[in-house]
Amino acid sequence: TGLCGVFACLCPSPLTHVPITAGGFLRVYLTNGDVVNSIAISTSLFMIVMTSVLAGAALPFGLAKAGLDPANAGTTIQVLMDVTGVVITCVTCKLILDTLAHSL
Repeated sequence: TGLCGVFACLCPSPLTHVPITAGGFLRVYLTNGDVVNSIAISTSLFMIVMTSVLAGAALPFGLAKAGLDPANAGTTIQVLMDVTGVVITCVTCKLILDTLAHSL
């Protein structure tokens, strides 16, 4: 049932991902006025939310299977996503900005 619980969390994820990604795109575009930067940031934002949903759904099951208290997943996921979010943003923006810079 653990794996089913993880995949059940993915069903409503487009309802979460689309508004957050669109909001991120608009915020960057309105404050910066650059479509390329808006695409880079909104893409990384989409990937961060997707990673967060997957990790947040899987981590309690993993902790329980390891014999640890699943209630610790909340604080653990916060720390993991802080670090992972920075890495995702840096890598995604570098890839997108380098690709678009070479194509222009």
